[in-house]
Amino acid sequence: MPSHFNHHLSEASYFWAQTSAMQAFVTAASVLVIAFLFRVHQLLKAVDQLPAPPGKKWKLPPGPRGLPYLGNLLLYSKGEKGAHEIAKYGEMVTTHLGSKLWVVLNSNRLAHELYAKHGKVTNGRPPMPIVNDLLSQGRRSVMLPIDGWAERRRVMHQLLSGTAMTKYAEYQAEESVVLLANYLRKPQEWYAHNARYANSVIYRITFGEKPKEGGNLMTDVTKAQFLFLLNAPPYNFWDCFPGLVELPKFLQWWRGTFERAGKFTHDAYFEYYSPIKRNILEGKAPQSFARDVLLGQAKYQGSDTDKMFLTMQLVEAGSDTTRLAINIAILAAVRWPEKFLKARADLDRVCGADAARLPDFGDEESLPYINAFAKEILRWRRIFVWTPEHTLTENLEFEGYYFPRGTSFVINHASISENPDYFEDPLSFKPERWLDGNETDLAAGSWQFGGGRRLCVGYKLAQKSIFINLSRLFYCFNFEEREPFDDKSIQHFTMGEPFPINVKARGEKWTALIERAA
Repeated sequence: MPSHFNHHLSEASYFWAQTSAMQAFVTAASVLVIAFLFRVHQLLKAVDQLPAPPGKKWKLPPGPRGLPYLGNLLLYSKGEKGAHEIAKYGEMVTTHLGSKLWVVLNSNRLAHELYAKHGKVTNGRPPMPIVNDLLSQGRRSVMLPIDGWAERRRVMHQLLSGTAMTKYAEYQAEESVVLLANYLRKPQEWYAHNARYANSVIYRITFGEKPKEGGNLMTDVTKAQFLFLLNAPPYNFWDCFPGLVELPKFLQWWRGTFERAGKFTHDAYFEYYSPIKRNILEGKAPQSFARDVLLGQAKYQGSDTDKMFLTMQLVEAGSDTTRLAINIAILAAVRWPEKFLKARADLDRVCGADAARLPDFGDEESLPYINAFAKEILRWRRIFVWTPEHTLTENLEFEGYYFPRGTSFVINHASISENPDYFEDPLSFKPERWLDGNETDLAAGSWQFGGGRRLCVGYKLAQKSIFINLSRLFYCFNFEEREPFDDKSIQHFTMGEPFPINVKARGEKWTALIERAA
């Protein structure tokens, strides 16, 4: 009997030992899971969910309710429609882009106050683990915080202003003649000619010589730029939760895709840049932006890779904005022919109604309507719905609100551009609204090139390119719709035809004028 009892006691002890081990394992696993979830919860907190300084409370403007953790991401996914919905909440609206606090500015007044007057503390950028750290390898200046951006901006400003602009205008004028000749030769490829013009001009500005014909290295650079634009704020989901970068890398399963995209960008830049760099270092290249950066005239102390990214960023940004602006100007000419003909009447008055000569930069003061046309295209069909946010580098009290460090302010381009308080009949295309004496200043009244201390350093260069091409194309060519299309759904970020049109020379005299010039 004792033996039988001892046997059962032994079995019971073994069972409870096993059960206790299992319970200990489950308990330990549960604690780890809870600790992990708590850590993730902490990483997903927006800055306004963190404690305010003692005796203070954050006070933010009103805004739409969002979903737990996701915030207002679904609203932003609606594009311009979502932007207009956000604007209904007031002049300044609080939203959450995942765990990022975005305060949306729906007026010129607020944009000027916060970007310009308070630029000392609204000059930062938020963490962007994907588009900055991985896609751009932490080297695209437009995404960098102040300490990485300021020196790069100094160099670009130094080399894109002053007497250099006169030389660059020569490149722009020469390449616009090539553009006209290409339109004449292959009018069905008008959109490709716009891209070629933009690429050629910025190549000459950056490297001091004409690009070699037949090269296809720019194709990969363009793909790299599209990758960047398609992932810029607010379009990359993971950048809406920047705190997740602190998780162990093996848990960040999404990183691999963007690391490969970053390597593709680096390799595309390297293949394009390396032969040019070699010529510069061997003394075989003319004076240029790249030569000044590489050889030290610009006094830039970055690494070789930093110099490559700085140079290639100029190629990237300078080529695409110009291409898109010319495309949109042609769209406006097709959709609003009376405005196109008004612009042409001015050109005929200055250059002759019988193809006497091509417009030139010396005609700019006599052609304010052309520059007004250019400003209106940036309002009417904006290139960007959102431009990179300006982030507070310290807590800010402003107009009765108290914003935490890390708050991002972002301009609502759709709301401002279509606000009837600013623009009468905003859905109509009216260059006349810009005839105010500031026609040549693309940044006056428009935020498409950013604002404050982060204003794009190349916007004056872009204005010159848009002027010379609009004036010459409008003087020499007619544009008409080939088939019906929705002008609000044009294909901006494609190298194919963005909308279906026919292009035809204005007449034999204009054909002969182009042939003589070319």
